[in-house]
Amino acid sequence: MKLICPGCGAVASAESWDNDLTAREAIQVVSKLPAPVNKQVFGYISLFRPEKRSLTWKKTLRLLHEVEQLVGKGYVHVQGKIDRTCPASLWARAMEQMIEQRGSLRLPMASHNYLTKIAWDLAEQADYGSEKKRTTIQMNSRTRPSADADPALDPMEKARREYDERMKKGEVNVDLKGVSNIIKGMD
Repeated sequence: MKLICPGCGAVASAESWDNDLTAREAIQVVSKLPAPVNKQVFGYISLFRPEKRSLTWKKTLRLLHEVEQLVGKGYVHVQGKIDRTCPASLWARAMEQMIEQRGSLRLPMASHNYLTKIAWDLAEQADYGSEKKRTTIQMNSRTRPSADADPALDPMEKARREYDERMKKGEVNVDLKGVSNIIKGMD
C-alpha cells in the first residue's frame, strides 16, 4: 500500500514511513498538538514546500516543532504590539485562513511570521469581543441603592438624589458647588 502525504507530496509505503525515525517523530509531534491545530497543520506545513519538490521529513519535523512551540505558549507575540492570549482554536483558524489564501501567498513560506500576524489579529478580535461583552454585563448588572437608603450615611446616594432633583427641574448642567465636599473628595 502506498501513501501520499497531502502536505509534502511524498509517496511511500506505510511501512517505510513507520521505519523512518524522523517521519515517526513528526507524526508523534502532530499527535500531541491540540485537536483543532493537528487537523490544519499538514495543510499549513505544505505552504513551506518548495515548488516541484517535496519537503524532507527533517524540515517537516523542524517546522512542526516550531508550530508546537508557538501554539504551546498560550499567547501570540508580534513585535511592537502587546501579547495576546491565543488558544489553539485561534491558531487553527489562522492556519485555515492561510490555506484558503494559498493562491495569493508567496510560496514557499520562509517563516511563521504571517501565521503569527493572522493569529494576533484573531486574538485581538476575540479580546475586543470578550471585553465588550464583559462591559455590557457590568453595565447591566449595576444596582442602584434602594429608595429608602439614608443619604446621610451614603454620600453617593445623596449626590444621586441631588442630581435627580436638578434633572426634574430641567437643569442639564450640574454645578459642583452644590455637591457636597465628600463627593468632590475634599473631606
